[in-house]
Amino acid sequence: MALACMILAITSMQAQEFTLEYNIGYGLYSMSDMKDLLKNAASSSLKGVKTTDEFPGNFTHNFRAGIQVQQHQMGITFSHQNTSGQNHLADPTGEYKLKVKNSGNLLGTFYRFHLLQGRVSPFFELSTGIVFNTSKMEEYVRVDSQVQEDKQTLVGINVFLQPAIGVRYKITTFAAIIASVGYEWDPTGNLHLKGNKDMKSSYDANWSGLRVSAGIVTYFKMK
Repeated sequence: MALACMILAITSMQAQEFTLEYNIGYGLYSMSDMKDLLKNAASSSLKGVKTTDEFPGNFTHNFRAGIQVQQHQMGITFSHQNTSGQNHLADPTGEYKLKVKNSGNLLGTFYRFHLLQGRVSPFFELSTGIVFNTSKMEEYVRVDSQVQEDKQTLVGINVFLQPAIGVRYKITTFAAIIASVGYEWDPTGNLHLKGNKDMKSSYDANWSGLRVSAGIVTYFKMK
């Protein structure tokens, strides 16, 4: 709420530049509940099942649109991130696989304060909003020629807060390159069966973790 009020106050001033930005980055994800899901499933299923993929870090994509007024920059942000986990066992007589694919689409607002107005400028940043989660779970069992498959999709919404620090380097008056490092914190979140909000899951998709990114910003004069 405080961030939204700050953005509204600053945008009431005369905007100097409209900005469009794209960043590619890398994220590390907590996914503590999901890791427990795989661990519990492995211990209660066939003997010898191993966790072969445990929600590793992955690339992130971020798009921003906003305005810059002197040293203040603010606007809306959209990001996409994904990761997956898997339990697996295979031998000549059959195969067992449990795969969980998580994807998160973040939509929110950001505020960035540039310490300098020259070609090179360090900055502080804060973004906040919601994460739209989709968690697809696929269980596959094959014994000789007999195959059994079970699929279900969980969805839900997380709240996120992401402070960051970075630096901007202006190549020209209308373009700059940018790099930042931050931490995404998901304090709340829940999942439920898609199409049935009453079927709540005891496992959440927690995207908390380190974020590093680099990208390009374009500027369009507004006066």
